[in-house]
Amino acid sequence: MKKVILFFLTLFVASSVWADEHPSIRVDGILYYVNTGNNTVDVGGGNQDLQGDVVVPATIRYDGQTYKVASIGAGAFMECTNISSVTIPNSVTSIENATFEGCIRLISITIPNSVTSIGAGAFEDCKNLLSITIPNSVTSIGEHAFYGCTGLTSITIPSSVTSIKASVFYGCTNLTSITIPNSVTSIEEYAFQKSGLTSITIPSSVTSIKASVFYGCTNLTSITIPNSVTSIEEYAFQKSGLTSITIPSSVTSIKASV
Repeated sequence: MKKVILFFLTLFVASSVWADEHPSIRVDGILYYVNTGNNTVDVGGGNQDLQGDVVVPATIRYDGQTYKVASIGAGAFMECTNISSVTIPNSVTSIENATFEGCIRLISITIPNSVTSIGAGAFEDCKNLLSITIPNSVTSIGEHAFYGCTGLTSITIPSSVTSIKASVFYGCTNLTSITIPNSVTSIEEYAFQKSGLTSITIPSSVTSIKASVFYGCTNLTSITIPNSVTSIEEYAFQKSGLTSITIPSSVTSIKASV
């Protein structure tokens, strides 16, 4: 019984310390968590009442102090179904997981050159997102980042990115073209599954084509596989529009049901 009481007391103290160091404040309808230790704030969740064009400021005032907006936190604008655009300031370095997930009316967003990472599911199911520019400052794009973004027609991956994660463009049915730079060394499972790609060139930096990468890409009629590729995994091109594939002699491993 004493151990149970001690556990809950410890939990209460830890929660109280976190609350003291990370108080919340709402400014112009946007919720922020304040990091009193380093004078920064993160945009927090619970912003579903926002509408129209949202502008996140570079700084806010709290308790007589100026705090820099450093990140757009996990789920910050999740299910904000009435916002149409978001402007992110140059003070922000990261867009966290599921930040804009389910923002079905989000048409445009400005990502500044200060952002270095886009989290998993960041724009998942943003069905009306028509275009997005990923700056060269971004080095990582998480899994499912643009999953189900059926409004996207084209996108350019910057040369700062080295990996296209699993299911990043899954179900992007109107995504007909994409530019993959030579910096990319891996394209993970389901990356373009059921997308609208019509043709694609895989850069010579890629060594393997993972499982189901182009599964269900019914409009895909042309693909260029470089000599750098040594393995092709299962279902990579199954149910795509390809009628023939030229496989380079460098490929030494091909899984069944390609």
